Amino acid sequence: MVLFSEMFASELIGDPVVDRLQENIGRVKDIIITLGETFPKVTGLLVLTSAKKEEKVLLVGEIDLIGTQFVTTRATRDRVVWTTLRESEVLLLRDVIDQQVVDIEGARVIRVNDLKLAKVDQDVRLIAADVGISGMLRRLNLDRPVGWILKLFKINIPEQLIGWDHVQNLSGGRIAVPTKTITDLHPADVAQIISQVQTDKRTEIFSALSEKTAAEALHELEPMLGALLISTLDTKKALGVLEKMPVDEAADILGDVPAEKAEELFRLMRVRKAAEIRKLLKHHDETAGGLMTTEFISLPQNLTVEQVISRLREIGPNAETIYYLYVVDDFERLVGILSLRNLIISPPDKIISEIMINYKDIVTANPGMNQREVADVMSKYNLLAVPVVDRERKILGIITIDDVMDLILPPLSRRKRQMLG
Repeated sequence: MVLFSEMFASELIGDPVVDRLQENIGRVKDIIITLGETFPKVTGLLVLTSAKKEEKVLLVGEIDLIGTQFVTTRATRDRVVWTTLRESEVLLLRDVIDQQVVDIEGARVIRVNDLKLAKVDQDVRLIAADVGISGMLRRLNLDRPVGWILKLFKINIPEQLIGWDHVQNLSGGRIAVPTKTITDLHPADVAQIISQVQTDKRTEIFSALSEKTAAEALHELEPMLGALLISTLDTKKALGVLEKMPVDEAADILGDVPAEKAEELFRLMRVRKAAEIRKLLKHHDETAGGLMTTEFISLPQNLTVEQVISRLREIGPNAETIYYLYVVDDFERLVGILSLRNLIISPPDKIISEIMINYKDIVTANPGMNQREVADVMSKYNLLAVPVVDRERKILGIITIDDVMDLILPPLSRRKRQMLG
């Protein structure tokens, strides 16, 4: 059993390796771990030998003591058993330190400055990543002098350690086997991670997402980035992702996809959805028409409450919002709005034209209205949605509260979210 006390990887790299008689053998060049467990096991050290300046592997079974000052072997120099590095093995300095990883709990991308090792039962294991300034100072051998200076000013640099069970590497899960993966996170968290990592990692993460999660994550990204990512997918998956997006969000993405690629996707998409997206793309981004969605529920004015409820059971699950129901006449002109509250409390045989809010009392927007004005109107009247109508009072679409919130409180997202910034 190897003698070991808790330490950081940087404290071990460069340490002399001596045999049981204190004869010099070489220096520690790197630390080898084995994957497959939440806290990877240290299986050996990569040593640069003193005699022939060769890189050889010293397995943990050959080691008596691993300390911050030196490493000692169980046998004498001439009896030490060496082995060679295998291609599948992971080296901490080469493969992990200075790399980007995801903190699964915090849903953020971090850079590993150092790694903490500890004895767990009989094994030496990687237990945490140091992502703070102290880890960087330690690697530069500046932790003591800088710490001494800061102490004079009563300044303390706290350790920033993240348990390795909360970490996932970004190169396809090569480094760790976490308790959950990036693809298990909320789409907004996935989008946050994608926006922070390097370009090659973005496509790697996005390609691994399910169509549903990818569709929801795209909503949280800038349209240009979303367009780039959707273009990297094979056509079949790209179509699957776009089909799961509301038409207004799909329009945001396709508006920035290269024309040739966009046209290919339009041709393969369901005809009705393609037509709705093309319709939205005709409107300027900064207008109500550019903000609206064409997915809403319209109803003939002569239906009863019972008939409406039956229809909602059929189409409700597929609608983006059913807070308001839009009542139209025989010429598809908007004549009123029916709230769910009025629908629920009214008798089953009541005609909806008798319980709806009449058009003269409805707040509407025209397609050319500025998005800033739309946001002000919805805020002023505490509306969950606003219908967008043309000069003939035909309803073109609706603007929902979540789109307005995206304008007021822009996260990472799309072009229209920047208009009030």
